[in-house]
Amino acid sequence: MIRPNARNRLTYEDFEFISETLAEEPRARAAILNLLATEEERDALLDMPQLFERLLAGPDLSPISPYLYFYVLIRRVLREFDIEDREVADYLATMLTEFSRGQRSQMISDYHDRQYRYLIDLLKDLLDAEPEERFMIQSHLGNYSMFLAGVYPDYIYYRRTYKKMAPDFSYYEQMGSTSYQQAAKHRLAEELELAEILETLGTKFRKVRLALNYMVDRYMHMDRKPQSMDRVFRRLQDFIQNRKKPL
Repeated sequence: MIRPNARNRLTYEDFEFISETLAEEPRARAAILNLLATEEERDALLDMPQLFERLLAGPDLSPISPYLYFYVLIRRVLREFDIEDREVADYLATMLTEFSRGQRSQMISDYHDRQYRYLIDLLKDLLDAEPEERFMIQSHLGNYSMFLAGVYPDYIYYRRTYKKMAPDFSYYEQMGSTSYQQAAKHRLAEELELAEILETLGTKFRKVRLALNYMVDRYMHMDRKPQSMDRVFRRLQDFIQNRKKPL
């Protein structure tokens, strides 16, 4: 189950990286380490532009955790797309960190053995699911849709363009948006303090998806199969769609 706890999983190496980035003098670094122990001050420090810039420029980021890396990048791009909620950024950072491990993106949780490669398979199991499992499946449907459409947009565009039966972005947007909003209404969403996050992701699915596309295109420089011209056409398609309907 994805929970927004990326900031709470920052390591000592992360704190060292942050203090070294934001201060040169030993005393100043020590002061920053003390501030990182306070939630409000920690959040303010994580928003510092120097930290974001070093993550992009640093040749060796191996000492830091993926929680720090994804949180800072996602927080930055969401703010550029007028989404200020830190909890949403934290949730997505946790999701990307967990989904980067093995086949986790195709599993409802670490405790479920079955893998779901296609969204339609999740929908089939949703029909006969018990209430708690239903919440888990709906949440994962939203997460998996966001992961695929947000982090691998060129893959979706490539398959849709050259394999005509493949779904387009609207399929993932509708599936993800609906699933998140349904999950947000479940009693477990309230108990786990996820209702507001899931509702935001559901109602703003397309905007968040485009923010993640922007992050991948501009900051992560992922090496993907589709040619550069496919990426140009995909961005043009998004531009046209944005003119047709508001984010």
